[in-house]
Amino acid sequence: MGLPLVHDSRVLEARAAAPITSTPLRRVAILGPAPPDRGGIARETALLVAHLERRVEVRWLTYSRRYPRWLDPRRFDLDARLKSVPEALPMLDYRSPRSWARTASAVAEAGCDALLVPWWTAFWGLPMRAVMRRLARRSPATRRVLICHNVVDHEGGALRRFLSMGAFLAADAFVVHSASDARALARAAPGRPSVVLPHPAAPPAAAPSREEARRALGLNEKPLLLFLGLVRSYKGVDVLLDAAPEIVRRSDASIAVVGEVFPEARELSGRAASSPVRDRILWKDAYVPEEEMDAWLAACDVVVLPYREISGSGIAARAIAAARPIAAAAVGGLTDVVEPGETGELFPPGDASSLAAAVERVLSGGAPRYAPGLERAARRMSWENYVQAVLEFVGRSDR
Repeated sequence: MGLPLVHDSRVLEARAAAPITSTPLRRVAILGPAPPDRGGIARETALLVAHLERRVEVRWLTYSRRYPRWLDPRRFDLDARLKSVPEALPMLDYRSPRSWARTASAVAEAGCDALLVPWWTAFWGLPMRAVMRRLARRSPATRRVLICHNVVDHEGGALRRFLSMGAFLAADAFVVHSASDARALARAAPGRPSVVLPHPAAPPAAAPSREEARRALGLNEKPLLLFLGLVRSYKGVDVLLDAAPEIVRRSDASIAVVGEVFPEARELSGRAASSPVRDRILWKDAYVPEEEMDAWLAACDVVVLPYREISGSGIAARAIAAARPIAAAAVGGLTDVVEPGETGELFPPGDASSLAAAVERVLSGGAPRYAPGLERAARRMSWENYVQAVLEFVGRSDR
């Protein structure tokens, strides 16, 4: 199956001298969010656990206290439709150092070969640093691996960098979504290997057809561009709004922006309402549950990712799994999964005219042009391949 992309300096240097061997893992601990948290990382953690359990024994530890509202300003952070996961044991309380010690002890006493920690914000820096350092003392053979959804917080600052650094230096290795993140970690935490793996693509459980989805959502038959997910400043929705008049002129398409708007990006709602093509912009500032996300992906013709910066995109993976071509800014891990002419088209970040041109290329090519490439990418980015790559990487005995 192989790895899509690897950055592991010590392993690469040694490869010519000796083969790399892996030690099979028997038991793995996961420390991360769980449903009914409705965030994308909780969803990905649940999928990771489900696929790992097919290969190894898994102990899933989660948070006993939710992180504060000021950190996550989504209007609602739980979805009652998402059932709690019985095997996810609430244990880590960010306000309780005793819980940090209990968490490390639980992993050590369970005899876990590895601890995998989803990482996305410096808020968890102190607790994760404490857990991993105590685990290193209690069970030195247990590998401590951060699965980095991003390395640098989207709202940076010296304090956040300091908190992140503590966690990075307490880890043994990293799974990241982009080569730029691997390079950043090589500078910040030298001597620790990393592997670059794009977000895995999970096929929709029961996606409707394009026609069924459009009827359910009340959409017409014009070509539809979709931006899906939380609307934040770094995601470049302003560039999409700047491009909207040219998109409509070139492609006669409609544009849907579907997802909660964070306070930092609130002014974009006014820009959409005052756009000269506002009648062609569907602006839905609301939480989108899983089934509705699948419906929007089924209904659209192009998924647009105009990000200014990004490590990897779960929405890009969902688009590929749904066989929808992507028009994306050429930044971060998007350049690894959006192959021009195969899975979509790229454009320079921040360039509204180039965005419109990329959309036109996708629409003029039509779904059949991209279908084979999207199918190949979905197979390559499957959860089965991802989990195998993670287990092989963590189990390497030369680290």
